[in-house]
Amino acid sequence: MRQTRTARAGYEGGGMRRASSLPRRGGALLAVGVLCVGLASCGSSDDDDSAKTGKDSQTGSAGAFPVTLQHSQGKAELASAPKRVVALSAMDLDAAISLGVEPVGAAKDPFAKSGVSPWLSDKLDSETELINTTPDMPFEKIAALEPDLILATGDYGISKNYARLSQIAPTLAPGKSAAEDSWQSREEKIGKALGKPDEAKKAVGDTEKLIAATARRYPKLEGRTFSASYAYSATQIATIASPDDFAVKFLQALGLEVNPTLQGTEKSASKTQPGMLSPEQAEKLASDLTVIGFTSPQVRNTLEKGPSFTKVKTTGVYAPVDNATITELRNPSILGIPWLLDELAPSFKAVK
Repeated sequence: MRQTRTARAGYEGGGMRRASSLPRRGGALLAVGVLCVGLASCGSSDDDDSAKTGKDSQTGSAGAFPVTLQHSQGKAELASAPKRVVALSAMDLDAAISLGVEPVGAAKDPFAKSGVSPWLSDKLDSETELINTTPDMPFEKIAALEPDLILATGDYGISKNYARLSQIAPTLAPGKSAAEDSWQSREEKIGKALGKPDEAKKAVGDTEKLIAATARRYPKLEGRTFSASYAYSATQIATIASPDDFAVKFLQALGLEVNPTLQGTEKSASKTQPGMLSPEQAEKLASDLTVIGFTSPQVRNTLEKGPSFTKVKTTGVYAPVDNATITELRNPSILGIPWLLDELAPSFKAVK
């Protein structure tokens, strides 16, 4: 696979959850719960490598191997540099590309018409196959790719999938869980698996510097309040207030603070789901910066017409965003973070 440049990378964050093979509850769960990702079949299974669809990836030097990587499901043992990598989540795909490795099979972004996240659209090789992993993991298609490494650090269904995946090829599962691993730890673990630990550390450092530089560029963010939420429907608004949530950590790294009006909502949150507000409680979202995504234009229209939303729209900076933006905010990835900062820059600049 062609070599790509290492991108500038980020703070401690992880993410409206991207999915693997867990069941979905409509578009809302795609953005706030688990967002689907996947890989695709890669042509012939002939012994002749030239008959395969896709090229071998350019992973690290032989000096980085053998390597054994511990994870939540056991360990991944790699005797030599992998040449045919598959990525079972958008976060795994992002990390691999950031290190110059394009998988033979890649996660499909459910919010992109092309199947590729907007920040990766010009970085992914046209020969990389895309496939959905919902509602079930396509084990046969993954096996047809003839991988020698499976990246599954963003798989929320890893406990169900690991046994079969590890029979296909060495599989790198989450360190703790897909909901708990930061983008930094994911990047560095994948860097070791690809034989590029130094490049991974540099990418992490560069992104953290980028976030710090953004905070300096917008000093008025310091001490201002924020809310970040996603409207599942016209009757359910998921709000992100837990200090453990990666979206909260990301925005706090820029100097912002969770609106005190949301105190207590984090008590109903889980590792994958934020707390919930009813439409009647929507005015709690009103902040110096209010970031909100909607599952559809109809949901947005209904909620914005409600009396409780008047305060939300007229307090501070009201920033409705698309699904890709709110999802990346909760699932930060090393190449997605620069894109996310650019997307939110007009709102940051408008905060007084």
